[in-house]
Amino acid sequence: MIKTLFAAALIAASTSAFAQTIESCSLLTWNYPQQDIPLIDGFNVYVNGAKVGTVLSSQQSIACSAIGLDQAGVFIVTATAYNAVGESPESDPLSVSVVTTPPIAPTGITVN
Repeated sequence: MIKTLFAAALIAASTSAFAQTIESCSLLTWNYPQQDIPLIDGFNVYVNGAKVGTVLSSQQSIACSAIGLDQAGVFIVTATAYNAVGESPESDPLSVSVVTTPPIAPTGITVN
């Protein structure tokens, strides 16, 4: 099962977190802040507090494999917007649990 994760809009961080449990991750995406897009040069992506990726403002996504979300674990993901003046506050956090448990074996095999 492949799912796309949607991070909260890039606005000042709040105290609430969105949680999602998935089996695999292909792409992390987000929305532009509610301001003029030309004021944004790009976006920084943070996983568990560490900066793990940077993309240009023309991109609204990053591959999960590029930022470590293709492995099993629990991750807190945030993003910021930046320009020549500085970096925005972090977005609302997204708590991601990646579960990579194999399926249960079939039962009831018979020959007819």
